[in-house]
Amino acid sequence: MKKIVLSIAFILIVFCNAYATHNRAGEITYEHISGKTYRIIVTTYTNTFNTNADRCELTVYFGDGDSAKALRVNGPSTICPGVAQDGQMLTTPANTKYNRYEVLHTYIGSGTFPITTEDPNRNAGICNIPNSVNQSFFLKTQLVIHPFIGANNSPTLTNPPLDMACVGQCFEHNPGAYDSEGDSLHYELSPCYANGSVIGNYSLPPGMTLNSINPLTGDLVWCVPTTICQYNVAILIKEYRLFQGQRYFIGSVLRDMQIDVAACTNFAPQIKPINDTCIVAGTNLNFTVTATDPDVTVLTLTATGGPMQLSPAATFVSAPSFSPVSGNFSWTPNCSQIKNTPYLVTFKVKDSHPVTPLVDFESVLIRVIAPAPTGLTATPNGASIVLNWNAAACNSQPNPLVRYKVYRKNSCDPFVPAVCETGLPASSGYTLIGTTASNVLTFTDNNGGQGLTHGVNYSYIIVATYYDGSESYASTNVCIQLVNDIPIITNVSVLSTGTNGEIWTHWTKPIGNISNLDTIVNPPPYEYRLMFATGFNPNSSSFAAISSYSYNSFWQLTDTGFVHSAINTANNPFTYRVDFYSNGLLKGSTHTASSVFLSSSPVGNQVNLSWQEIVPWNNYKYFIYREIPTGSNFVLIDSTTNLSYTDTGLVNGINYCYKVVSKGEYSDPALPRPLYNSSQRKCESPVDLIPPCQPNFTVNNDCFDLQNTISWVNPNTYCSDDAVQYNLYFAPTTSDPLEIIYTSTDMNITTFVHTYSYEGVPSVAGCYAVTAVDSFANESVIVNKICVDNCPNYELPNVFTPNGDNINDLFIPLPYRFVKDIEIKIYDRWGLLMFETTDADVLWNGTSQQTKAMCSDGVYYYVCKVNEIRVEGIVPRTLKGFVQLIKQGSNPTN
Repeated sequence: MKKIVLSIAFILIVFCNAYATHNRAGEITYEHISGKTYRIIVTTYTNTFNTNADRCELTVYFGDGDSAKALRVNGPSTICPGVAQDGQMLTTPANTKYNRYEVLHTYIGSGTFPITTEDPNRNAGICNIPNSVNQSFFLKTQLVIHPFIGANNSPTLTNPPLDMACVGQCFEHNPGAYDSEGDSLHYELSPCYANGSVIGNYSLPPGMTLNSINPLTGDLVWCVPTTICQYNVAILIKEYRLFQGQRYFIGSVLRDMQIDVAACTNFAPQIKPINDTCIVAGTNLNFTVTATDPDVTVLTLTATGGPMQLSPAATFVSAPSFSPVSGNFSWTPNCSQIKNTPYLVTFKVKDSHPVTPLVDFESVLIRVIAPAPTGLTATPNGASIVLNWNAAACNSQPNPLVRYKVYRKNSCDPFVPAVCETGLPASSGYTLIGTTASNVLTFTDNNGGQGLTHGVNYSYIIVATYYDGSESYASTNVCIQLVNDIPIITNVSVLSTGTNGEIWTHWTKPIGNISNLDTIVNPPPYEYRLMFATGFNPNSSSFAAISSYSYNSFWQLTDTGFVHSAINTANNPFTYRVDFYSNGLLKGSTHTASSVFLSSSPVGNQVNLSWQEIVPWNNYKYFIYREIPTGSNFVLIDSTTNLSYTDTGLVNGINYCYKVVSKGEYSDPALPRPLYNSSQRKCESPVDLIPPCQPNFTVNNDCFDLQNTISWVNPNTYCSDDAVQYNLYFAPTTSDPLEIIYTSTDMNITTFVHTYSYEGVPSVAGCYAVTAVDSFANESVIVNKICVDNCPNYELPNVFTPNGDNINDLFIPLPYRFVKDIEIKIYDRWGLLMFETTDADVLWNGTSQQTKAMCSDGVYYYVCKVNEIRVEGIVPRTLKGFVQLIKQGSNPTN
C-alpha cells in the first residue's frame, strides 16, 4: 500500500484566519562538545500571523536543577537587535517561521537528565487538542551521561515536522532521523504535552493508532484522514547503544509535529518499492530509484538518511523531470561503517502541483557487512590440524574486530551464504569449536585434547566478529584429513550372543590417500596390538591386550581382523582399539570403537528398542531384524536413521528376538565403505502395561433413605477393550484415603448402593472413585473423585412443660440427623448455669444440675454447639436461642 502526503508547499492562506498563533511544531536535540559539555538545540516552527508572540529567546531547563536562556541563532537581526537573530521565514508553508535556539551547558556528573522548554501558546484550532490556543507548547528530551559507554549526540532529524495530508488519501511522515554514532533508534507515538504533563483529553487523530508508526524505520502511516483540520502528534525517538554485549538506553527525542489536512484534487506520485539490502565494506552498492505520477507535473526525487552524512558519503543523483523520474543511489562504505544494525535511507518524491503538491516516501534499510576472512589453510600434524588465515580486511574504530570464530564439520561440504547472511547458521551443520583473539591468526584443532579421527575429511570455516556483535561473511571452507600412517578401525560386530559370545573386529593397514607409512622414519619390526575394555568410554587403564601380531616388513601388515571369543555379549557392550608399534615404539593408536548394544522394553502389544554405540565413523542407517518365533532365522522388518524403534502389532506374552545392524562410513572415500556392524541378540515379550481408562461415573446422594447410589459406564464400550474388573473406592471424608469397598468381575454390573455409619451415626457423606482393571492387573489411574455431603438438621423447641404429665416434660430436639454430638449450656435470666450436656437428645427435665431443685417458670437462654457429620469431617455449628419453661396450666406445643 502506497502512503501519500500533501507537501508543506500547500499555500496556507485559507488557514491564516482560523489558526492564529503561535507554536506549531518542534523538538529539542543536543550535540556533545567535550567532557560533560553539551550544546542544547531547540527547534520550533511558529505561525507568524500574530508577530507579538515571536520569541528571541527561550528558557531551557537542563534536568539537573539549572536553567539558562537559549538565544535564537538563525535568520537576520532586525527584531532582536543586539540580543538574538530573527529566525527564518519559510516560503512554504506560508506565514511560518523556522527558529533555532542554542545554549551550552556543562553537567557536573553522570545521570539521566530531562531537558525541557515551554512556550505559553500553541496555535488555535488543533482538532485533537482541546482549547489548543490556551495549551502551552512543551518539549522534552532525555540526555543520558553514562560513566562507561562514552559521550552521545542525539539523532539529527532531517525532515521538518510540518506536513500536509489529503482527505481520503493515506498520509506518511518520516522524521529522517540520523545518528552519527551509529546507535540504534526506536520509534513510537506519544501524546503531546503541556505544562510538563500529557494534555488532558488529548487523543490521536481519528483512524491513527499507536501501531501506525514503524518502530524500526520511523514511517508514520495514517490511513486515512477524513476531516479538513489541523492535528498534532508526537513521535518519541529512543536511542540505544550496544556496549560489551548489553543494550543500553542512552537518550530520547520527542518530536511534536503538526499535520494540516486539506481537500485535494490531484493524485500523489509513487516510488516503486525498494527491497532492503546489504553491502560488503569496500564494495559499491548502486541501484536506481524510480517514481511515477498519474498527473502531468514535474517530479523531484531526493534522498535523506545516515549514509548521506558519513564519510565516505552515499550519493543520490536525480534531476527533476516529468513522470517517470529516476535517481541513482551509490555508496561505497568503508570498514569504519560496519555495524550490526542497518542504515536507513528515505527517498522522497514531490510533484509540482501549484495548489496541493503531493509527496511519497519509500524507506530502505542497508546493512554494511564485513568481508569474509581469506587465505584459510589447514595442515595435518599427528592427531591435530593446524589452521592459518590472513588478517581480516576490516579492523577499524568505532567497531573494531574482537575475535575470530572457528567452525568445523566432519565432511567436506562448502557453505554458500544467502544474500546478507552473515556468520554461520546451525543449519549448515558446522559446529563452533573455538575462538581466537583478533591478533591471533592460527588455531590448532586437537578435538579438545582427545585428538582428531583418522579417515575423516574435516572441513573448516572462519568468521570474523566485531565489537557490536556483527559478524563477517563466512570464509571459503578448506578440507583436510589426517595422514593415514596408523591403522583405522572399521568393524566391531557381534557374531554370537551369550555369556560365551563372540565379536569380530577389523581395521585397515596404515596407508591412505594422503601418504603411506614412512618406513625410514618408522622402521620394522611392526606390531598390531588389539586392546579391549568392557562398556562405553572406558579409561585407558581399563584396556587389556587380547591379541598381538608382529611383522618384519610393511608389506606383511595384512592380517587386520580378529574374533574375540568367550565374552558376555548378552549383557555388555565392548570397546576396542588397535595400537600400532614400529621397532618397539608406539607409533599411534586407532580411535576407540564399541559394539552396537541393543536394549528393549516391553509395553502392550509392542516392544520398544533402543541402541547405543560410540564409533569414530558416521553411522547413517540402522536395519532392524526380528527372529521368526517358530524358527531361528532373522528377517529384516524395517530400517531407521534414529537410535530407537518401536515394533508394533505384537501378541502379548510371545517372546520376540531382535538384532540391529548399523550402516556407516568414514568421510574418506579411500576407506572401505559401507561399514556394517551387528548388535547382540535381544529378546523381549510384550506385556500390557497400559491401564484401562477410568470409567465415567455418578453418585446419587439420598439424605432421606440414608444411601448413596453409584453408577458407572463400562469402559469397554468407549475407551478400553480389555477391562475385566471394577473396583469401587470410598473415603468418609475428603482427607481420608480412598479404600476399596466393592469389587466385581461382572462387567455388566454398573451400579452399587452404599450405606454406612460414621462413628455409629448413619451418614451419606463421603468421596467415591471407580476404577477398571485389565487382564494384566493394570488398574485405572484415579483422575476423577466425586464427593457428596450429608444434609444435617438439628433444631430445638422454644417451650416445654415439665409438670409430670408425661407430655412435653423434657427439653429435647426435634427429629434430627447426621449429628455426632452436641455441647449445650442452659442459663437462667441472671446468667447462672442451670444445665449442660453433650447428649444430642439433651433430655433436660427442668431441674438445676447443681441444686437438683425444679427451676421456676420463665425464659432460659441456651448456647449449643452442634457437631455435624460432613464430608470435610466433623464441622461445628453454633445455635443460640431461648426456651420457655412452664410448669402450670395447659401444655403449649412448640
